[in-house]
Amino acid sequence: MGFDSFGESHAERLEVRWGGADWWEAVAGGAVEEAGRSLLTPRQTVSVFALPVTELKDLNERQVRGMIEAGERDEERLVAALGTWPTRWPAGRRVRLSFLGINLSMRCDMQPRCVYCNQQPVAEQMTPADWRQVLAGLAAAEAEGEGPYVFFTGGEPLLFAEELWGPGGLLRTAHAAGAVCNVNTNALALTPTAALGLVSAGLGRVHISLDTHRPEAQDALRGGSGRWQQVMRGICNLQIAKALLGVQHPVIHVNCVLTRRNADDFPEFLRFLLSLRPRQAEGLSGDFDMHLIPVGGEQNRELRLTADEYVRFFTETGARAEEVWQEYQTEQEVPADQRGPLQEKVPFMSPFHRVEQRGDLREWAETAAQGRPAELALTPRCYVAPTQSFLLPDGSQYWCGGHATSRPEPLGQVRGAGVAENIQRSVGQVACLPGPHCHTCAGATQAINRSVENALRQTVREWLSPEGEGEAVGEVGEGGFE
Repeated sequence: MGFDSFGESHAERLEVRWGGADWWEAVAGGAVEEAGRSLLTPRQTVSVFALPVTELKDLNERQVRGMIEAGERDEERLVAALGTWPTRWPAGRRVRLSFLGINLSMRCDMQPRCVYCNQQPVAEQMTPADWRQVLAGLAAAEAEGEGPYVFFTGGEPLLFAEELWGPGGLLRTAHAAGAVCNVNTNALALTPTAALGLVSAGLGRVHISLDTHRPEAQDALRGGSGRWQQVMRGICNLQIAKALLGVQHPVIHVNCVLTRRNADDFPEFLRFLLSLRPRQAEGLSGDFDMHLIPVGGEQNRELRLTADEYVRFFTETGARAEEVWQEYQTEQEVPADQRGPLQEKVPFMSPFHRVEQRGDLREWAETAAQGRPAELALTPRCYVAPTQSFLLPDGSQYWCGGHATSRPEPLGQVRGAGVAENIQRSVGQVACLPGPHCHTCAGATQAINRSVENALRQTVREWLSPEGEGEAVGEVGEGGFE
C-alpha cells in the first residue's frame, strides 16, 4: 500500500508501521474485509450553535414580541427575556440535545498517569449495557434528521475495546440512535484492530492527546519512557486504517495541554503536526488541528504559565507559529483568496482568541495564571445548558463538562431516569448559571454561548427595526462541535 499523499518523512513512518507483524496478522485474519463489510458513514450532527437559538426563540418569541409591542426598547432587557430558559419545563415539550459527553471510566492504561492528571475518581457503577441503554434513549428524544454529538472520554475509552467499537458496541449504538461520535484517547490502545473498528463504526472525530513533538519532553509529561512513540504508533495505525478502507473519517485532532514545559515548543510542534497531514486534491485536510488547553487543577500550579509567560506565548511565540502556518499554506499551494491567519483558519486552537473576552490579553493572562482562563469569556446567562449534558461513570449527570470537572451537585442520575427526563426536572437550575463552578467552562461552550448571545441580539434588533416582521436569527456559527 502506498502513502503518496503524505510527505516523505511521514510516508516512511507509515510504511514501517504498515510492515509491522500486527498489521499482517490483522490482514491475514480478515479484519480489513470485515471492517469494510460493516463500514458506516458518520452521521450529520445538529448545529450546537443554532439549536439553542431555535429553542429559545420557540419558547420566548411571543413574550418578547409582546414586550416590544408594549413599548419596550431596551435591548439588554429584550435579549435577557429571549435568552432565558423556563424555570419549569413546558408540559409535552421534548428535550433536544446537541451534545452529550460520556466519561466511560476513570481507568487509564497510562501508568503512571500524566503528571498533570487531575481526575477526581468516582465509584464506577455504569456497565456497557447501561451505556447502551442511555444511547438508545437518544433516538426517542430526538426528531428525525440531525442527531447530537456524543463525546466519549475517560480515563481511557479504548480500554472498553469491542464494547466501544465492536459489532454491538457503543459507537454503533449511538450511530443507530442518530448521533455522530467522537472519542478522546491517549492512543496507547489504538492497535490495528481497534483502528479498523473505530473507522468501520463510523466514528466522526477522534481527539488524540499529544503535547509536543519532542519525545523526551512528551515522555516526561506522560510519566514514562516510550510514550511519544506509543502515541505515534497509534496515530499511524488510524491513518493506515482510513487508507485501507478508503475513507476520510474520523477526522484526527490533537489535544495539547499547555504547560511551562511545552509552551515554547508550539511553533515547531505545529510544524510537526502539519507534516502528518495528507495532501488533498481540493482544500486543506482538517486532520491534526490542535486544541490548546491551559493546564488545570490547583495541584498543577507549578506547571501553569505565569501572566507574563501567557502574554509572551500569545505574542512572540504566536508570531513564530504564524510564520509556520503561512509557510505551510505556501507549500500546499493554497490559493491566495483562500488563505488566512492561523487564528482565523483554526479558531479553536487558542483559548484566548477563540471567543470574545471582556478584557485585553494582559487581563486574560492574569486570570488564566490564577487557573481561571474561562472567567472573562463567560456570558451573563448560560444559553446552552438544557441542550447538552455530561455523564460520569457513576451515572451522575451534569450540565456540562466543566461542571463534571468542578463537581457541583449533579442535576440527576441516569441509572434511575433518562438524560432528557433529568433535564426537564432540573431546568430551574439554569437560572443560576453561570455560577461559582463555571470557572472551568470549556472553550467550546464559551464560544457557543457567545455565538448564541450574538444571534439573539441580532434577532432582537431585527424585531425592533421598522421591518421587524421576519424570522432572522442572525449569525450562529458553524455546525458541529470541536
